[in-house]
Amino acid sequence: MTRAAALVRSCHPVPTAGVTLLATVLAAVVGQSAGRTTLVAAAVLTGQLSIGWSNDAIDAERDARTARADKPVATGTVPRSVVAVAAGVALAATIALSLAVGVLAGAAHLLFVACGWAYNLGLKATAVSFAPYAVGFAALPSFVVLARPGAPAPPWWLAGAGGLLGIGAHLVNVLPDLDDDRATGIRGWPHRLGRRRSTVTVAAALGTASLLLVLAPPGSPNAGALGGLALALAAAAGVAWLGFRRPASGRVLLVGVIAVALIDIGLLVTGASRLR
Repeated sequence: MTRAAALVRSCHPVPTAGVTLLATVLAAVVGQSAGRTTLVAAAVLTGQLSIGWSNDAIDAERDARTARADKPVATGTVPRSVVAVAAGVALAATIALSLAVGVLAGAAHLLFVACGWAYNLGLKATAVSFAPYAVGFAALPSFVVLARPGAPAPPWWLAGAGGLLGIGAHLVNVLPDLDDDRATGIRGWPHRLGRRRSTVTVAAALGTASLLLVLAPPGSPNAGALGGLALALAAAAGVAWLGFRRPASGRVLLVGVIAVALIDIGLLVTGASRLR
């Protein structure tokens, strides 16, 4: 693997691309111009790069102790110093791009990025490890709405659903690594809950987000949104039931959680489009 390829892998490319794509789509559906949508996308991309790279730089020793073959810094494919510098450069770009969108909007996005850095710097090992995800993902759709002309206030339901999706993302992200985390002294909120209660909590958070995204926006939901809500609630109930019956995480549970999350993302986009 070349150093450049290793650097790309170190940025956590899948969540980086996913969050950037989500923000870009939200900006487009709420009526942003092509130029503003591009600026929003650039700010979110650099912010996610800074969070991903800082994570690998900060966790390099811990990842090496647990033999994380998926972490290029831990395997020595790319130096820790290179990843740390990349994180700093991306953060500087994020600050400039965020404020270029607008002061209020930029502050909301920088709050999102600050939450990611705070998680990496130590909150992940505390009982409130969910807080950076909850606050950060509430701030992300708020950033997109505030970026509109006149910086209109984001609706409560959009921020609330974003926060619930963030809690779900935190639990899903941590569950596969519970044992490795415990071995290196990490005891965040999911570790204290355990697999069974964490899985049920994921289902509850995503199911509640589904209800908010369909029933809280102004106007009556269409048949597609109601159908998506029914599917999301059914899948969430299935995940909760399986999680309660089987404390150990399995492929079926993961597929179910991903299904609910994808439906919720679709509902998030649909709900945001009603703000135009």
